[in-house]
Amino acid sequence: MIDLIRRRLLTALPTLAAVVVLSFVLMRVAPGGPFDGERPLDPQTRAALMAAYGLDRPLPEQVGRYVWRLLHGDFGPSLVYRDFSVTDLIARGLPISLTLGGLALLLALLLGLVTGMAAAARPGTRTDRGLMLGATLLTALPSFVVGPLLALAFGLWAGWLPVSGWGDGYPPHMILPVIALALPATGAIAKLARAGLAEVLAQDHVRMARARGLSRSRILIVHALRPALVPVASYLGPAAAGLLTGAVVIETVFALPGLGRYFVQGALNRDYPLVLGVVTLYAALIILFNLLADLAYGWLDPRARR
Repeated sequence: MIDLIRRRLLTALPTLAAVVVLSFVLMRVAPGGPFDGERPLDPQTRAALMAAYGLDRPLPEQVGRYVWRLLHGDFGPSLVYRDFSVTDLIARGLPISLTLGGLALLLALLLGLVTGMAAAARPGTRTDRGLMLGATLLTALPSFVVGPLLALAFGLWAGWLPVSGWGDGYPPHMILPVIALALPATGAIAKLARAGLAEVLAQDHVRMARARGLSRSRILIVHALRPALVPVASYLGPAAAGLLTGAVVIETVFALPGLGRYFVQGALNRDYPLVLGVVTLYAALIILFNLLADLAYGWLDPRARR
């Protein structure tokens, strides 16, 4: 397992460095700038601001200075939120985004595994076909479509749940965003669990368990579930990454003060340090989630460690 972690880190660190450098260069070469507003600044003020933030220096020097600050845990100052650094903004928005994504992933795992097991327990029946049809529909519906529909149905029409704001973490404010994020991943997990269980249930050791007279639920949970979770574990890394990046849209739809809102505002206002800080953090978290998924895969299937 240690060798697996070492191999993943050897590829993760260069990948993260490439993401940081490419994102920095793309932000700089894109047209427009943080000081291009409806009322243009006079040349002297603009030059002073460019010099104050180091934007007048050559591009390679800017990249080097930014990477050096990152190595010391400094994401730089925000060009729009003048009273806060990028580190302060990330510290305020990251817990909300992680809470939203973590709850969505847990909900997707719970619903997806239960649905997959229910379908695999009755292969070829109407229950199996109906559940898989529903899972396919959930997978095809992106969160930016599900979110407004849920807000319209349960917030505006029914009036059961709030449709905007975080409410200091009050549970009703989290229900609709978490469900909107979780449903597409639920469909994918259900289909993977159904396919994995169908393959495992056809193996000899499961047939032997049936011959011994074990109940269907015991066979599913004790003998078939762990090996059937291998494809689900492989999907968890991309799923966590998708939930994290999908939260950008959901946080905007439901007006949540997470990293997604800062990322959107930073992109609209060309706040270079803020956008680069969020992109760097997202890239690091995605690499971490994929590493955890590889470890789970190696635990479920020891052959994968080699």
